Parts: sequence; structure tokens; C-alpha cells
Amino acid sequence: MAASARARLIASAGGRSWIVVEGQLPRPAAPYLSAVLLERCGRQPEVFLDLRQALLGGPEEGTRGAFLPEGPRVFHVMAGEPWRSLLARDRRVRFHAGAEEAWQAWCSAS
Repeated sequence: MAASARARLIASAGGRSWIVVEGQLPRPAAPYLSAVLLERCGRQPEVFLDLRQALLGGPEEGTRGAFLPEGPRVFHVMAGEPWRSLLARDRRVRFHAGAEEAWQAWCSAS
């Protein structure tokens, strides 16, 4: 299946960005996601990343969070497997069960 991923910036305020990634990601996914996050978020201290509709094209050996840009920031992630396993060791990641929980974190950060 050909890659058909799309990333949208749906909110930006006070050093925070909310990005939604959906569709079939190219393989390997890490370079694509890293470029998207740098382009859309720059070096903002908080990034809310919705990966619930993002599909990996196959096994992502060695990816384990490699697509998250360096810097002193927190990534609020909404995702299921395999994303949770890929990001589990990154201390900057805060998982949220869904959009409502993530939105509460967004609002409390303002």
C-alpha cells in the first residue's frame, strides 16, 4: 500500500502545538514524522500529538521514539499500539487515553 499520510496543525498557543497525523505512513516512518514535527512545531516546549489514525507500513525496528525531535519539551501523545511500545522509553512522552484527557492537559498548561 502506498503512503498517504497527512499531518495537520489544529491548534497553536502559548508555546504549545497540537498535531494530528493520519493515514498510511511511509516506510520507514521515523524520518517523515521527525520532519513533520520540526516543520509544524519547531522547538515549542509542549507538543500534543494525535497518532490514533496513523498507520505504520510495517515493523519499525529501531524507531523507538527516534522521530521525536531533541530539546527540552514534553510530548502529549494520544495513540494505541504499536505507538505506545515505540515511545514507552522516552521520558518526555505523556500518554493520554483520548482527546478529552489531552484537552484537559492543554487547558491546564495555559
